[in-house]
Amino acid sequence: MEKTLKELADYVGGDIVGDEGVMIKGVMTIDEARAGYITFISNKKYIKKLEQTKASAVIASPDIDAKGKNLLITKNPYLAFAKVVDLMMNPKTIHSGTCDESAKISDSATIGSNVTIYPHAFVGEKTKVADNVVLYPGIYIGDDCQIGKDTIIHPNAVIHKGTIIGERVVIHSNVVVGCSGYGYAPDGSTYYKIPQVGITVIEDDVDIGANTTINRAVLGETRIKRGTKIDSQVIIAHNVEIGEDTLITSQVGIAGSVQIGNNVILAGGSGVAGHIKVGDKVTVGGWSGVIKDLPSGGTYLGTPAIEIERMRRCYVVMQKLPEMKETVRDLQRKIKQLEKQVEK
Repeated sequence: MEKTLKELADYVGGDIVGDEGVMIKGVMTIDEARAGYITFISNKKYIKKLEQTKASAVIASPDIDAKGKNLLITKNPYLAFAKVVDLMMNPKTIHSGTCDESAKISDSATIGSNVTIYPHAFVGEKTKVADNVVLYPGIYIGDDCQIGKDTIIHPNAVIHKGTIIGERVVIHSNVVVGCSGYGYAPDGSTYYKIPQVGITVIEDDVDIGANTTINRAVLGETRIKRGTKIDSQVIIAHNVEIGEDTLITSQVGIAGSVQIGNNVILAGGSGVAGHIKVGDKVTVGGWSGVIKDLPSGGTYLGTPAIEIERMRRCYVVMQKLPEMKETVRDLQRKIKQLEKQVEK
C-alpha cells in the first residue's frame, strides 16, 4: 500500500510542510528509516536524529522546525503515528463468520450472526454470544456468560461461569477471567476455602493483555469499566472496581476490594493493598506499593507510595546514608570524649 503524504495528513487530521505529493509506502523508526518511509518525532531532544534521518517524511508536533524535511504536523504525533501504522502496516484479518465443526457449542447457547468460532473452542450452557464475535482456537467460555458485539477472544483464554463481557473487548491469549479468588478462613490448624460466588463484569472497549487474571467476586461483582486497558501478566483480585479509561501496565497486582478511579495509571510492577481507594487521574510509579487511600490528581512513587517530589528527596538522602552513618559515628565519638573531659 502506498499513500501520498497529503492522504496521510487528511487521514490523521494534520497539516503538511513540504512536498504533499511524496509517496509513502510504510513506517520505520527514525534511526532505520529510508527513502519512501515515514517516521515520527515528538520531543525536541531528538532533533539531531531528525537531521540525520533518511525518511521521506516525518510526523512531528507544531514546535518542531526542520528545514528541508517533509513534515506532517499534528498536535499529537504519537497518536498520528499509531493511526498511520494501523492504516499502512496492520492488515485486518478477514474472519469466516462460521463455526468450525470441532468446536463444542452447548445446545442452550445463543450465537449471534457473523460469529467466527475457530477449532476446539467451547461455549457453555445458556451463554450468549453476540454478533461479529471472534472466538479463537482452544478458548473456554463457561455457562451463563455474555459476550458482547465485536469482541475478540484470542487462543486459550478462559472465561468462567457467569462472566459478562461488553462490546469491542479484546482479550488476549491465556487470559483468565472470572476464576475463583484467593480467600481462606482459618479452621484450627488448616484453612477453609471461602466460596467465590459473585461474577466478573468487563465493560465495553476494554483490552486485556496476555496471561492476565481477573478474579470473580466473593459476593457481588468484580468490574472493569469502559475503555480501560490492561497489560500482560496483571493480577486483579476479587471485588475490585476499576474506573474508565484507566491504564494498568505489566506485572501490576491489585488486592481484593480495591476501588480505582477513572484515568488512573498504574506503572509496571506496582501493587495496591486490599480495600484501598485510589482517586481519579492518579499516577503510581513503577514498582511502587500503595498501602493507603490516594486522593485524586497526584503522582506517587516508592514503597510505601508517597508524593513523587517528596520521594525524590528521599532517594537523594538514601544515596548519602553511608556517609551520614560515618558522620554520626564521628559525632558520637566526639561526644564521648567531651563527656569524659567534663567528668574530669
